[in-house]
Amino acid sequence: MKSHQQPYVLLVDDDPDILEGLTAILGSQPYRLQTARDGEQCLQMIAEEIPDLLILDLLMPRKDGFAVIREIRSNSRYATLSIVVLTTVIEDASRRRYELETGLEMDVQDYIEKPASPAELLMCVARILEQPYILIADDDPDILESIVTVLKSQPYRLQTVRDGQRCVELVKKKIPDLLILDLLMPKMDGFAVMRELHKEPGFADLPIMILTAVVEDASRRRYELETGMSMKVQDYIEKPISPTELLRRVDQVLERTKVS
Repeated sequence: MKSHQQPYVLLVDDDPDILEGLTAILGSQPYRLQTARDGEQCLQMIAEEIPDLLILDLLMPRKDGFAVIREIRSNSRYATLSIVVLTTVIEDASRRRYELETGLEMDVQDYIEKPASPAELLMCVARILEQPYILIADDDPDILESIVTVLKSQPYRLQTVRDGQRCVELVKKKIPDLLILDLLMPKMDGFAVMRELHKEPGFADLPIMILTAVVEDASRRRYELETGMSMKVQDYIEKPISPTELLRRVDQVLERTKVS
């Protein structure tokens, strides 16, 4: 199953000519584009809506690209945001500077030195945006972090959420290729999330993988008693699960839904 909404790409550069050129190139594709002129504006826009992809220059006024990456990667809400650096700064020098300043490797999905050809840019963006988009809903930050750590080893675009209400909001904004859902969450639990999504035709075929501490038989009985319907999910996994098994099961669900 593929999401029908246009991917949202945020372009950040202080040079208006560069922004105009990027917009012209990427505007030929079915993307929703927004632009920002510096790091401060970039972070304000991300706080309002997390893009599917951030294309980021490094040398900018007010707040440079290095600071933007540091803030994004230190905030769990944005930790899985895909970033492509597009800049005149040599990659090795940038990565060394970032590592010296933070003690961490620069966590970006790609690094392109300007000037980039339109074909190179389009290929890079398409490769990232065509990766399966997985939404992970769990109220335990340690569980979220462990799932993300495991799944980041694969070419997936990941997003996390801490409660059921926010989960439903995000699904309605952009349908994921897979929803990994805990059942016991605040505001709206996983049972309510499934009820809410399955009552709308547009989300009826959303692939859902339950990953929870709740015993499967008990969950299915509860859902059936509450709704009069069987629980329609692609997979049900009781925690804890090994990283290898989680990767195998996620890949299995994605392959099945791609075929169907």
